[in-house]
Amino acid sequence: MTTLWLIIQREFVSNVLTSRFMIGFIVCLISTTAAVFVQVEDYEKRLLAYHTALREHQEEIRTWDTYRQINPKAHRQPNSLSIFNVGTEKSGADMVNIRFAIPIWEQQAQKQGSDNPFLSIFLAIDVIFVFKIVLSALAILFAYNTISGEREEGTLKLVLSNPIPRDTLIFGKYLGGMLSLFPIVVISFTVGFVIAYASPATDFDGGDLLRLLMVLVVSLLYVSICYLLGLLLSVWTKTAATTLILSMFIWGILTIVHSNVATFAVTKFPPSKSQSEEEALQQIGEIWEDFREERDAYILKEFGYRHPIHAIITQGEMSLAIDTRSVGGIGFEEIYNPKPIHKMDTTKYEEILGYQEPLRIDYANKAEEILKRRENIGERNRQFARNVSRISFADTYRFAVGTITGTDRESYNDFINQARSYKRQVVDYLTDKKAFSTRAWFSGDKGKAEFTDLPIFQHRYNSVFENLSRALGDVFILLAWNVILFMGAYLSFLRYDMS
Repeated sequence: MTTLWLIIQREFVSNVLTSRFMIGFIVCLISTTAAVFVQVEDYEKRLLAYHTALREHQEEIRTWDTYRQINPKAHRQPNSLSIFNVGTEKSGADMVNIRFAIPIWEQQAQKQGSDNPFLSIFLAIDVIFVFKIVLSALAILFAYNTISGEREEGTLKLVLSNPIPRDTLIFGKYLGGMLSLFPIVVISFTVGFVIAYASPATDFDGGDLLRLLMVLVVSLLYVSICYLLGLLLSVWTKTAATTLILSMFIWGILTIVHSNVATFAVTKFPPSKSQSEEEALQQIGEIWEDFREERDAYILKEFGYRHPIHAIITQGEMSLAIDTRSVGGIGFEEIYNPKPIHKMDTTKYEEILGYQEPLRIDYANKAEEILKRRENIGERNRQFARNVSRISFADTYRFAVGTITGTDRESYNDFINQARSYKRQVVDYLTDKKAFSTRAWFSGDKGKAEFTDLPIFQHRYNSVFENLSRALGDVFILLAWNVILFMGAYLSFLRYDMS
């Protein structure tokens, strides 16, 4: 144990006293601090916009007179942990507009983020990006000459001439190297957390703190992998220069090139083919034609009218405005504005609406299923690209952190699904009130519609334990990489030839 501790001390001191330690520490600390400052400011703006949107929506609700005007909105609450890992926070929709005759489609939802692509790239730099690039490169710079460098200098042969077991030497060098990287990781992360915590907009709870602790642990696992990669290559190569060149080449492939190539390849040659958008829109158009035919046939059979508006019995001079439109190619709305409404007998019209509007919602759900099938196929392709990207431990690290912080694609999909569930909740609310067959559906002349008990959307993030359980697969991959690389370096050094 004494020998192991001496080797750890020697490796730690030799790393800490070098200029690369000081430069790496300063670069990492400044980069992390700058990234957190930028992300905190952006988070404060997004949180302010979120609360402003909620207030505006509440004010809009107070202006509604009829049930037909109901236009609920599902707002995505900004994730405070996006300060550390942006993920999909700025690439997805931040609001979904709930309209009964229109399917909820991710592409129709309102997006957030800057219109300036260069600013968007800058805002995508976060703590995890800094760790993924800067810390991984620093770990390799600490490890590349661990064995091959000492071999060139002749110190390795001198050390091995003493009764020091090779396994103790390689294990001590690994622990000493990681011990010298540990303060850089922890101090940089802690400074970033203090800056984020000092913001009045952030309100980290116990679950958030646990997530951040897990992010720190996963970051150390990732740094360990990078250090072990440099250590393994240092054992395999004869000179430090060769180790450095080979290490940085592999580092560049795994941290920068691989995920982009995998995403591009899957986008260009998707394993699952979905119908084109034109075909989907054509199929949805046919669905709405079926709706009109079924609706008109029922009205003609049950009431003897050829169109809902014909059910209004009028007296005197009347004017009628009909707005029939296909919304975005996926929805079908009809808005009737007969005037003056107070002179009209709308009894039959109300009965017809009680049948027509739930039917319209059913057909909108059918159209939504077509769009969801396209989304599901697209999601399967994205998942395949992520699985291919997991060959790189850098991408596995990114996926693990995204899942833990709740900024991954699956968390975003949860928001879209929650919006769809909220739409069903509002439809059930209207059905229970029999709102579709009341005069208050289209006119407030005999009493305005009541919205005091209208369901309000509440965006819910998964619990910390749900996210941690989902991240276990990626964490296990990172652990496996550590074991594989360490065993590779360990066994290779046991057979190391000093000649």
